[in-house]
Amino acid sequence: MQNATSLISINLGSNGPSLVQLVVLFTFLSLAPSFLMFFTSFLRLLVVFGFMRTALGLQQFPPAQVFTALALILTFMIMAPVFTTAYNEAWLPYVQGNLSFEQFVEKAQAPFSDWMLKQVRADELKLMASVSNDDPQNPRFTTLASAFMLSELKTAFAMGLLLYLPFIVLDVVTASVLMSLGMFMIPPAMISLPLKILLFVAANGWDTVIMGLVRSFR
Repeated sequence: MQNATSLISINLGSNGPSLVQLVVLFTFLSLAPSFLMFFTSFLRLLVVFGFMRTALGLQQFPPAQVFTALALILTFMIMAPVFTTAYNEAWLPYVQGNLSFEQFVEKAQAPFSDWMLKQVRADELKLMASVSNDDPQNPRFTTLASAFMLSELKTAFAMGLLLYLPFIVLDVVTASVLMSLGMFMIPPAMISLPLKILLFVAANGWDTVIMGLVRSFR
């Protein structure tokens, strides 16, 4: 029994991670999905992919998990420099005992704040600063994060509208042609769906959408 207990025990001595560091690590892992949504490119990617799926008229296929996984992979690619900076300048010194917890939080926030400032719109930053009685020239992290999310939603909706327009035109043309031919019993979606997929494939839609999303981040 003692041997089994020693096998599963966690070394909290000087050579192993401290209890506080383990708590910080597990807390970060539990909040990681929220961090990805709030402070990274994940929100814009996921919303635009949702618009693209709806514009194509694809209700069940591909599954939503496919777009979520693709958005997650692209997020790690786009955010790699930010993650690397936070890891090298915040997590490693904290694990080595060179930073206090308060210093660790401040160092970890810095690269994300710099990146979000490049993406956020000035109008949204002024709006959220007025709501929180903050200085828009030197906003707190919470003010910047809320302005960043609002800005990301606006940008994603604008990009989604641009994706919608050609497929709406195709729906209208298909419905008009069917009506002119007197084919009232045929649902327009039955004809327009394969045409949409053909247009999307012929225009190299996947590459165009992904490259447009990646390049939209400054």
